[in-house]
Amino acid sequence: LSAATVCACSLLVSGAVVASPMSHEVASEGGVMGGSFYVGAAYSPAFPSVTSFDMRESSKETSYVRGYGKSIATIDVSVPANFSKSGYNFAFSKNLITSFDGAVGYSLGGARVELEASYRRFATLADGQYAKSGAESLAAITRDANITVTNYFVVKIDEITNTSVMLNGWYDVLHTDLPVSPYVCAGIGASFVDISKQVTTKLAYRGKVGISYQFTPEISLVAGGFYHGLFDESYKDIPAHNSVKFSGEAKASVKAHIADYG
Repeated sequence: LSAATVCACSLLVSGAVVASPMSHEVASEGGVMGGSFYVGAAYSPAFPSVTSFDMRESSKETSYVRGYGKSIATIDVSVPANFSKSGYNFAFSKNLITSFDGAVGYSLGGARVELEASYRRFATLADGQYAKSGAESLAAITRDANITVTNYFVVKIDEITNTSVMLNGWYDVLHTDLPVSPYVCAGIGASFVDISKQVTTKLAYRGKVGISYQFTPEISLVAGGFYHGLFDESYKDIPAHNSVKFSGEAKASVKAHIADYG
């Protein structure tokens, strides 16, 4: 469960919906055919699940990835010896600040349909102490196990961002005599994943479960969790940060399972 979504509220003011920055459930705005439209915004801290991050030269079966040396105090990617960490793999940090959702939807009884947009940003996580800040985001991709002046290019991955647009279906288990309502949600849509300024569109899915406690018709507390995943793991044409003296097209491909939860 996401700790920051345990306490969330929505507020109806003068007939218009105004959601707090931490809101997940929102007040309704007018009735149509017995139902009502609603809008809302949410602050949803997320944890990354980036596994099997396999990076190599595009169109090559075998490549070698080397990380920048931790003890090197300057950034100079033109020196092959600076990439002294063999078998380097990227890791990514949790997102507790820049993680937001917004939605518009229609509610009828316990059922809801909504269009939701969300943004997630996961910064590259250093695997220890580096003498030079930012060195953890650099990697050399080589064609041979031994790096030379002409057989590598440099990729810089300082973050992965995921902007998604989802069509969600919700069901709230309503109780006329109780203020507590469990809910479930399933959604499908598109995610736009940015790796090194190369944006790739992926078919995405999302699931949510939780409970809401209604204080008044306008104010609710929400506790819940979510999981957001992608159906495909291939990311192509990642551009080189610096091609150095590499002969050929300096582009990388990544195969990774990228998801987030909270």
